[in-house]
Amino acid sequence: MKKQSGKKLKLVLVILAVMVIGLVGGAGMIFREELKIANSVRPVDGKEHVYYMEVDSDYHFGEFLEAGGASSDGEVSAFLTNCISNGFYQVDVTSEGPACSVISAMDGNHCHMWGRNFDWDGSVPIIVKCVPEDGYASIATCDFKNVTRSAVTFPDSFVNRMLAIASVYVPMDGVNEAGLCVADLEVNEGGMLDVDTEKPDLTVTTAIRLLLNRAATVEEAVELLGQYDIHASGGISHHLAISDASGASVSVEFVDGEMVVVETDCVTNFNLANGDTAAGGESAKERYELLCAVRQEGNGVLTADEVRAALEQVSKTEGEWRTQWSVVYRQDSQTLDYYFLADYSDKISYSLGDIEH
Repeated sequence: MKKQSGKKLKLVLVILAVMVIGLVGGAGMIFREELKIANSVRPVDGKEHVYYMEVDSDYHFGEFLEAGGASSDGEVSAFLTNCISNGFYQVDVTSEGPACSVISAMDGNHCHMWGRNFDWDGSVPIIVKCVPEDGYASIATCDFKNVTRSAVTFPDSFVNRMLAIASVYVPMDGVNEAGLCVADLEVNEGGMLDVDTEKPDLTVTTAIRLLLNRAATVEEAVELLGQYDIHASGGISHHLAISDASGASVSVEFVDGEMVVVETDCVTNFNLANGDTAAGGESAKERYELLCAVRQEGNGVLTADEVRAALEQVSKTEGEWRTQWSVVYRQDSQTLDYYFLADYSDKISYSLGDIEH
């Protein structure tokens, strides 16, 4: 504990020193982009410990890809340390795996509906609006806990708002203006082997950032992912649920060192490629079967309210793993409706239609 306090104090002193240098010597220009992003971080009205952040660029993501990406959270951290602080202090990121549920459907007007629950043992949600100059604008949900490794540390102070910039690289889910929806889900049975080919590298969450920035369809997303070696984060196996505006939906899974694409409209916490619904445990199986039943009952046609109701049915409100947030995406209005801590009577909405390049 003493060592952690010392590191925190050192971080505060370094950032304060940088601010002083910037004020007196004009070096603040070096951190102009970082200060703009940090100053955009604000609490979401009416929600305790939920935050919003704006990034009007890809925040060096093109440079990250050109440098070969990263094969681990540590390599992502090293890259972000250089970007955010010009090497003055260390930025740590990890991406602990979520245990979640996803459902995809169309409504009666042939508009895509998509829903996702993020279940975990505490989180600090940051809703991140990202508008890259040469890519798709998106709204993603990030967890500040993946930067601080604490569910009780919040981006309220200047220091922590600067650290929050790293959240751009660790989205847990998101939707872009082309209608591409992506979510990271834990695979409970494990099995995501590390791979090392001549391809460049991405961690799971930086792969999500790539897709949100550059893919418009499931087909484009799968093609992009195939160009990289995808690595697990936080020592946890993952798969990606991906849907697009046409209603195409897949689970991209990493089985025995290979990327496998499975067409599916419902995803929980086991690899569908293996065909064993019990592999992820009883909860994952029950949630998957319930979502499939809801979708089948509606013949694949669900309203936004029905998607929300399905998420409520599979939400987790007791025990260590609880639903931290839920998202319902409506293609007709390009709106994301957020619900926090399984309170489905109180929604906060964000519109991709309001984003300007």
